[in-house]
Amino acid sequence: MQAFSKLTTLSFVCVISFLLTGCHFFESTKVSSQEIETASKWSSNDIGPSFDACDNLEGEGLSNCFEDIISSTLIKYFTSSILESNSSIEEELTLVIKIDQEGNISFGDLDFSNNLIDAIPDIENIFSEAIYQLPQAKPAIKSNVGAFVATQFQLPVIISAQQPN
Repeated sequence: MQAFSKLTTLSFVCVISFLLTGCHFFESTKVSSQEIETASKWSSNDIGPSFDACDNLEGEGLSNCFEDIISSTLIKYFTSSILESNSSIEEELTLVIKIDQEGNISFGDLDFSNNLIDAIPDIENIFSEAIYQLPQAKPAIKSNVGAFVATQFQLPVIISAQQPN
């Protein structure tokens, strides 16, 4: 029984010693919001989203290929669709396109005036359907963490519509 008591006491001393000396393993380090913001900013080492057709390109060529595929796909959709306007209008709008961590492309937002919605009431659905025509993308990669990240970008679009005769 005395051996058991000594073993218990020794175990108790070991546990207390571990807790007192091992507490630094449980300390958390606080990262400032400025450090987080700096690490989150896009750098030249990061890789933007792309498409399979752009696989053999790097840097600016990759970026240009990505932009060309988006532009040509949207132009093809708009030229093959019959779009009607209630009045003549010429306006520049901003289309926000989102790409998630899996490379899924979605309609983010559309910044336009009331004049445009009056001329083309279904404008948001039209752009949403146009974005649906884009191929599956490869997501962006944030190099300092080596992870896929969600991105979004703004695409300026000029709408020029004539009143139907």
